[in-house]
Formats: sequence, C-alpha cells, structure tokens
Amino acid sequence: MNNPNESNAIFIHQRLQWFIVLLFLLLGAKADQSADRIIGRWQFPSKGSSVDIYRKGNLYFARVAEVDQAGEQNFGLMKDSLLIRDLRFDGEVWSGGRLIHPKTGMSLNAEVQMFRPQVINVTIYKGIKLLHRKFIMTRQEKQ
Repeated sequence: MNNPNESNAIFIHQRLQWFIVLLFLLLGAKADQSADRIIGRWQFPSKGSSVDIYRKGNLYFARVAEVDQAGEQNFGLMKDSLLIRDLRFDGEVWSGGRLIHPKTGMSLNAEVQMFRPQVINVTIYKGIKLLHRKFIMTRQEKQ
C-alpha cells in the first residue's frame, strides 16, 4: 500500500514539473515576441524605397519591397531581392547579419537596433565597426 505522504510528494513534484515547463514556454514566447518587433515594412531615409523584414526560423531577413528611381540608380536596389540575411536577436540588437550591396556585390556586416517601435538604426560595416555607415529607417504604416 502506498504511503499518503509519498503520494502527496509525487503529486507536488509532477505539478512543479508542469509549472516549470509552462514557465519556459511562456518565457520563450515572450522572447520571440520581443525579437519579432522588427518584423514589418521599413522605409529608407529617402522614403522612396523600402524593405520587408521577416523571420525564418530564428533568423531575420530583409527583402526589397519597393524601389524608387534613386534607390535603383544610386544603390542598385531591385524589387524582391534579398538585401540582408541571417540577423540574430541577442536580446537587445539584431546582429551577425550580412548585407550584399546590390550594386557592388560587396558583402558587409549588418546590425539593427530598435530605439522606438517605429524607428530602427541600421549599421553596415566591413570587418570592424570603427569604419561604418549608419542610417535610420522608419516603419511604414499598413495602408
């Protein structure tokens, strides 16, 4: 015959295990939501061209959505081309990504930081961050 104290301890242990599993699932979902804040359409400073940032697995990508004449002539942007790949969210910034410059084909490091829900700061650099180019992109509202 089972000891009532032993049965009670097993019941409490099982409940504690379920609580821990549920807590990890909730914390994981919150982390994904935080990282997914970057998903959406973002306009370049000139406001004529934009990219769609999306997630695939645990990585984030930016695909050219709209291109104006200046974006096409000055930077070689082409609609639907993949601009940034493999960004990873570390809890504060999306980094480790690669930007392939459409006009030159040069591979550059890419990092994205969100200061406000409607504004991201994109940093592009080759090798070391000391020599970099930053530009601000604004979220394009859904129409």
